[in-house]
Amino acid sequence: MADHAQEEPPGSGPAEGGRTPAAEGQPDPAPAVPERSRAAVPSPVPPSRKPARRRREPVKIAFGPVENGLDYLISVTKHLKGDPAPRDLKYAILHLAAAAEVLLKARLQGEHWSLVFEKPETATRESFDNADFKSCGSIEALDRLQRLAQLDVGKKGSTKDDLQRLIKWRNALQHYGITTYTEGKESKTLYAPAVEKLAANLLQFLLTFVRDELWQSKPPGSLQHLRLHEEMREVSRGLSDIRMYLTVRWSGLRAELEPLKDSTVQCPTCREFALLCNGTPECRFCGMTEETGERVADEYVDLVQEYISLSDPRRVIHPCPECAEFSLVADVEFASERRASHFCFTCGEESEPQNPGSCDVCGILTAVKDGLSVCPDCFDARLARF
Repeated sequence: MADHAQEEPPGSGPAEGGRTPAAEGQPDPAPAVPERSRAAVPSPVPPSRKPARRRREPVKIAFGPVENGLDYLISVTKHLKGDPAPRDLKYAILHLAAAAEVLLKARLQGEHWSLVFEKPETATRESFDNADFKSCGSIEALDRLQRLAQLDVGKKGSTKDDLQRLIKWRNALQHYGITTYTEGKESKTLYAPAVEKLAANLLQFLLTFVRDELWQSKPPGSLQHLRLHEEMREVSRGLSDIRMYLTVRWSGLRAELEPLKDSTVQCPTCREFALLCNGTPECRFCGMTEETGERVADEYVDLVQEYISLSDPRRVIHPCPECAEFSLVADVEFASERRASHFCFTCGEESEPQNPGSCDVCGILTAVKDGLSVCPDCFDARLARF
C-alpha cells in the first residue's frame, strides 16, 4: 500500500513567500536581510574631530634706542595736532621728554657705552648689557655730547633752557601732577601756548639732531638706514598739523626761502612749499631728504597732483635730459605760483621730455629709453620673474 503524505491542515504550512506565521499574540519577526544587502549597509561614521587650533605666538615688544625715540616723537605730533586738549598736552610733555632723553643717550652711547652711566667710572659691561644701572639725565647727556664728543648741538637759541623747563614739567606730571611750576623764585601757571611753543622749539632741534647725528651714521641702503628714514618721514608728516610748529618754523624760514620762491616746490611729505631740488631733494620745513628725486617725483604725482587716470599724460614721469634720473614731472607749481611745463625733482632743471611714447605691455604713457618702451611698473614686474 503506497504511503501517502500526511495532509497538513490549512494555515499550518509555510506562508506564501516562505514566511512562517508568528505565534498568536507575538510580533512578526524582522524580515531577513540578504547577505548582499547586509554588506551594503554603511557602518556608522565616528564624529569628526575639529582640527587643533594653531597657537598664536605672543607679540614681541622690541624697540631699539633710536626707533624708540622716534616712536615717542610720532606720538608727540599726534597729541599736538589741531587744537590739543589738556590731556593731549600732558602726553605731549611726557613723550617729548622721553624722546629727548632716549635720543641724546643713543648718540652718547655711540661715543662709548659707559658714558650713559650716571657715574661712568663705576660702569661695567655686564650692568650695561642687562640694563641694570642708573643712567645720566637729559641735561647731563647734552653736556657730555658737547664736552666729550665735541658736538656743536644744543648751543644755539634756547634749546638747553627749553629742555630744562620740559624736564620740570615732566617731573611734576610724573610724580604728583601739575597745577603750577616753579621757575627761579616764581610760581607760574602752565598754559597751553607755552607747551606748544616749547614743543615746537624742541621738535626742530630733535629732528635736526636725528638727521645729522643718528641717521647719517647708518650705512646708506642698510635696513637700519631705510627704517629710520621711514620713521623720520612719519614724524615729518605730522608737523604741518601742529599750528604752533607752523608758526615757529616759518618765522625762521620765510626770509631764507623768499629769494627762492621761483624754484621751491611743494613737499609731498609735509605739503609745505619748502622743497628744494639741487642734486639732493631736501625740504627746509620738515627736513625730508632723498638721495635722488625718483621717489619724490612718484609721491608728488600721487599725493600732491593726485592724478588718478593712468592715461593722463601729466602722470608720466620721464627721464631727465640733464641728469638722466626718472624724476621729470609735468605741470609743477612753485611757491611763486608759477607753473613749469616739466620739472626735475633731482637736479631742479626745467626740461622737455625726450622720446615720449606708450608702454608696449600695458599701453599707458611712458618714455622711450634705449629703444625700450616699457613703463617702470611693467619693467619691475618682468625683472621680478628672474
